[in-house]
Amino acid sequence: MRPSSEIHRSNRSQSGEFSLEKDNAMTHRAHIRFTAGAATVLAVGALTALGASTATAAPATITWTNGASTYTRTVSDVTPTAGKTVTVSTAISRTDTTNETVNWLKDWHPACLTYVSGSAKMTDNSGAHPVEPYLDVQSGYIAGDFTATSYKMIATNTQTVTFSAQYTVGAGCATGTALTDGVEYLSSLGHFTYTTQGPSITVTAIANSTVALTPVAGATVGQATTLTATVTPANAGGTVTFLDGSTTVGTGTVDNTGKATFSWTPTTAGGHSITANYSGSTTTAAATTTGTVTVAPGPTTAPPTTTTATTTTTTPPTDPGAMLNQVLTFLAAGSSISYHP
Repeated sequence: MRPSSEIHRSNRSQSGEFSLEKDNAMTHRAHIRFTAGAATVLAVGALTALGASTATAAPATITWTNGASTYTRTVSDVTPTAGKTVTVSTAISRTDTTNETVNWLKDWHPACLTYVSGSAKMTDNSGAHPVEPYLDVQSGYIAGDFTATSYKMIATNTQTVTFSAQYTVGAGCATGTALTDGVEYLSSLGHFTYTTQGPSITVTAIANSTVALTPVAGATVGQATTLTATVTPANAGGTVTFLDGSTTVGTGTVDNTGKATFSWTPTTAGGHSITANYSGSTTTAAATTTGTVTVAPGPTTAPPTTTTATTTTTTPPTDPGAMLNQVLTFLAAGSSISYHP
């Protein structure tokens, strides 16, 4: 968008050349509001120590007051890793009956953070309102022009107004260093500059990791075998996916000892190439390893025995003497002979 004249003047403010088109009394009042403020930082949850391997975000809030105005600025994660998205919000409220109409507001952020398109919002009692297309996106800040929007940003003693936006942490951010951020705005009450108010953001380096497979003994076709992978550092979190060759066997969750397991039942004998792929976490890099598991054949089962009945057919002799001998043999064996004419 084409920046408004107020936004142009705010740029000069950063170099010490800002000049408001206000009377002397208003300029003096703005100066008093800026210098009189006292800030308090509140941790919202335990902050993550630098280098610790945990997937938990570390939000923080800072609150300060100047005159009848109260400011609350929140960063959703003050110890993010590269690639993560953080949400930054600044709320303005009033304690007296004088309303404050914001003309434009700049959200200052580390230059290595990239604004997430479409995320800028102004929220009041009626709900959230998009700031784009009236948003000037620059390296180091974004500026919303509320003289151009269909709604107004007005802080009163019964309405808190909040400007919020999301940023992606860039790979080029310095790690282990507090990066400043803050807010600046022009309103019906003057120009107010809190460009380094915070909470500061300290980007956490992603730690290296390793994953190792526990040797498997006694693997047999048709019998369940436990696959175990150990991830270092132990408290990295994440998951391990096991593969038999290129076929995924299953996935196990890394526990607080760094171990992930899965029960695998092999179907063929011989050597199997087993791979353990560690997913990584918000503070720990991914890792992989491969090992060989030898699977023995399962127990063999003898085929069932089949009994076949045999029938013997005897051709009676034609010689009378031989026939008599055969009859006598049958009778001697206890057989009976029936005559059928």
